Amino acid sequence: MSAYDSRRAAGEVLTRLVRLIRQSPLMYLADSGIWTYRGKEDLKLTLADVVDEQRGIVDRAEAILVAEQLELPMTAFPLAFTGWHDADLGFLLSRVIDDLVAQQAKIDSLLEEADAVAAHGGGGAGRTAELVREARAVVNIQIDTLRQQASRLKSHASAAAH
Repeated sequence: MSAYDSRRAAGEVLTRLVRLIRQSPLMYLADSGIWTYRGKEDLKLTLADVVDEQRGIVDRAEAILVAEQLELPMTAFPLAFTGWHDADLGFLLSRVIDDLVAQQAKIDSLLEEADAVAAHGGGGAGRTAELVREARAVVNIQIDTLRQQASRLKSHASAAAH
């Protein structure tokens, strides 16, 4: 019977967190350099801020993996994202929000796992649980922020139509 390896278990949680964030529509929009029409500058800035926050979480997760001498995860975007090059940012915003809501649920599941690993102690288990908890809080704020942006866009579109 093999002993429980909390270091490796924490690494698996962090690997899933990194993949979850890196393979998101938001990261695709940021990494692909999609050209957008002028306007909606506040939305572009908000999305850039959200991307920076998410990249910060990924960077910290990878730092823990490196410190624990665990392998960094490889990621790739789903092919379906390539059809987004001609879509309006306002249209894509609802897709980004939906993905963040789904991400939130997956992070909740990862947090349960991270807390269980932390209960065993050792390795980066405590740091892992702390980072996943922070990721959940960040995503909650990001969802609220982007929903506010969507509401403003909708209000501006209604005002322009009248």
